[in-house]
Amino acid sequence: MKAVQSKPWASALAALVSVFMAGSALAQTFPDKPITLIIPFPPGIVDGNARLLAAKASTLLGQPIVVKNMAGAGQRIGTDALAKAPKDGYTIGVVTNAGVVAGPALGTGLPYDPLKDLTYLSMGFESHYLVNTHPGSGITNLKQLMDRARANPDKLRFGSTGIGTGFHVATEQFLRAAKIQLQHIPYKGESPLLVDLTGGQVELAFSSVSSRQMAEAGKLVMLAYTGETRSPLMPNVPTAKEQGVPHVSSGWLGFAAPAGIPAAVRDKLMNAFAAAARDPEIGANFVKAGMEARSLTGEAFASRVKREVDELKELNKELKIVLE
Repeated sequence: MKAVQSKPWASALAALVSVFMAGSALAQTFPDKPITLIIPFPPGIVDGNARLLAAKASTLLGQPIVVKNMAGAGQRIGTDALAKAPKDGYTIGVVTNAGVVAGPALGTGLPYDPLKDLTYLSMGFESHYLVNTHPGSGITNLKQLMDRARANPDKLRFGSTGIGTGFHVATEQFLRAAKIQLQHIPYKGESPLLVDLTGGQVELAFSSVSSRQMAEAGKLVMLAYTGETRSPLMPNVPTAKEQGVPHVSSGWLGFAAPAGIPAAVRDKLMNAFAAAARDPEIGANFVKAGMEARSLTGEAFASRVKREVDELKELNKELKIVLE
């Protein structure tokens, strides 16, 4: 009697159906246990904002979301743990442009590929920058800054929160959009940077929106805001674009999962976190803190990450920054 041999395509189809059925079964019950959220930086203000969004998503999903802070190496430790987590949706993580844009574009030997190893769920919020000078500079708008810089090439100085940080990269992008050159003075954080800016040691610095209180006290002069539109907290501060400099920049935070999670599980997570970002109460809290809620999801979110990585790689051909 002749043995019946199964055809290769039939075996492959059976395997595919098995995977699909397993994924469908998981999606129907997901989530049926707590979800772990990896945050790749220590507890603090930004961590608190991520927890606020996670709490709302937890309510929508009907399961606790347990936060696990995994700080270190410029967010690479936590992001790497996320990329290597089980692909079942029960481990997700916070991602920021520091971890998935600056790391890949400026770093070496990165243990993960943010464009291949992660599934982007939803952004949560972004925070644009203030462009500042000190009162003693006599500069009150971007035209005056550009005129001064062009008349004194490489003599004015700008400070940043450190080489390769979001503040540094955003300022470099701004300078190229404005077609001016300034000397770079890196600092170890925003506080010492602003101390030296108020003292006149540097003529220009990007800062977080919270520094507006220093401007209100007369210690800084806010020249511009780097959003698409003016901030409701500072309606009298024009955007850079309004003043002829085609520059928009921000720091942002979002949520991701390991690549390869079942599509239905991805969609449940994506919808929950996007809904959290659209929550009116959360949005109002963010506005008060100078941030803007963002619910950019899925492929659109991933496309933004790719665009920012590509732009920073191109800029770094000139800057030649290497993050250790």
